[in-house]
Parts: sequence; structure tokens; C-alpha cells
Amino acid sequence: MLDYTHLKALAAVVEAGGFERASKVLCITQSAVSQRIRQLEERIGQSLLIRSVPVTATPAGKRLLRHYRQVALLESELGSELNTEDPGTPTQIAIAVNADSLATWFLPALSPLFVRYGWLMKLIVDDESYTHNLLKNGDAVGCVTTTAEPMAGCSSEFLGVMHYRCVATPEFVDRFFAEGLTASALSLAPAVIFSTKDRLHERFLSKHFALPTKGFYQHTVPSSEGFLDAIVQHLGYGLVGHLQADKLIATGTLIDLCPGLGMDVALYWQHWNIKAKHTTIIYRALAAAARQSLWQQDV
Repeated sequence: MLDYTHLKALAAVVEAGGFERASKVLCITQSAVSQRIRQLEERIGQSLLIRSVPVTATPAGKRLLRHYRQVALLESELGSELNTEDPGTPTQIAIAVNADSLATWFLPALSPLFVRYGWLMKLIVDDESYTHNLLKNGDAVGCVTTTAEPMAGCSSEFLGVMHYRCVATPEFVDRFFAEGLTASALSLAPAVIFSTKDRLHERFLSKHFALPTKGFYQHTVPSSEGFLDAIVQHLGYGLVGHLQADKLIATGTLIDLCPGLGMDVALYWQHWNIKAKHTTIIYRALAAAARQSLWQQDV
């Protein structure tokens, strides 16, 4: 049987990034934290932490953290049900989400829910093709991801499709695409991409224009709002989700460079397979919002 005070110490060390900070969070001495971790490692028979700066969990440590956070979520739910007049510490729910969803439909979907129940939201923002790793490691109870296949111990629900349009300002088009959207023009015109993890732009150029990987110049702007603003400010052209692009195309601020040749990205909600009311309610809210905001054909 695992000692949950030891698991709590493990979680505190990883979340705080070190033993000293974890001791302050737990209100115990640093020596006591180290002792609990040592006893847990002896109990498991494996090293659970990589003593780096910051401290991180080993694969075995991540598995234990996932288990601990699942139990903590269930206990929080039980505590709220048993103490309806005094719910105590608010439940914190960690969710991994991609920046484009966060900038558009995601918060309006969940904000009323979190206000109603008094939950605390902890969002972890990453590229949609990587968010499922945060769920796998136990850093999040659910994630918006492009991964359709459910991971072990998880369920996967289709949300909808984000359609990305290739856009630029009229001024940028006059400067770089006066002769049309050709492979040679695209190899010279600066693009705007979100991050080094983002491969959507590369796939777009490869699929529609047979351009090689990295066969273009680029600005990197790791912020959904900043990314869009960089395009509006004539820095480059880029792929913008339909929820942001359509309004700007309608006003003439941006031009769709190749109507009908955008990129479709299917989004899914993956979450732990535990009987927690929290994840069920969150999925229902996300699904309802996705039906209104995202395209509903699977790709």
C-alpha cells in the first residue's frame, strides 16, 4: 500500500522544481521532504526523480504522479459532495490545450462551468500534436489534441475540425505575390509560424506546392495573438484558424491566398478513464462549444 504523504511530497517536488521549494509548500523541513522521497523510492525499488535543475520525474515517477493526481481528483470530488456547505480548498483541474483553441473557443466553453463550481483552472499550453504527452505524464487530467487513438487508460472524443486558411495582408500580397502564389514566390516570402514544434506550415507547403522542409524563410511568434498580429502587421503570411481568419478576410484586412487549399486539423478531447464528475462535465461543455465553433466533419 502506498503512503500518500510520500506521493504528495513527490508531486510537490516536481511541481515546485526542487526540494527546498517543496518544503515551503508542504510546511515541513527540506530534510523531511527528502526522507519521504527516499522512503517512496525504497518502497518502489526505483529512482523517481532526476536531481537536475529543476528537478524532474523519471518515467516511474511520472506513473506515480499520474496515479496520485487521479486519486486527488476523485477525493476532491468526494469532499465536495460530503461537505456541501463548506467545500474547503477549491479543486484545481489541469488541462492541456493548444494556443489557437485557447485564443478562440476554449475559454468561453469552460469559464461559466468553472465559475459555477468554484474550480481552479490550470492550463498548460502546447502544440496540439504534443498535448497528449502532458496527459500521459499525469500533468493534465485532459487535453485538446490531434491524437485520435486513445492512450492507455484514457478515452478520446472527437470535438471538431479547425480549418486553417493561408492569409496575408493586401500590402504583403502586392510585395511578394504580385505574380501569384507560386513555389518560387513562397520560397522568398517570409512566413509566420507559431513555434519550432509547429509543422502545419511545412505540411501545407509540401502538400500544395511541393516545397521541401525548411525551404522558406520564417518569423517565429509563439503566441496565438502575437502570431496573428504579426501577419496583420505585414511581417509575413501564415496559416490562421478559421475562427480568427474569417472575420479579418470579411473586412478586407487579410486575403485568403488560396481559397480551397487550406489545412484541416481534427481536434479530440482525451481524458483519464476515471469516474470523475469533473471530466464528464468538462467534456459536455467542450463538445457543446465545439459544435458551434468547429467544423464537424472528421478528417
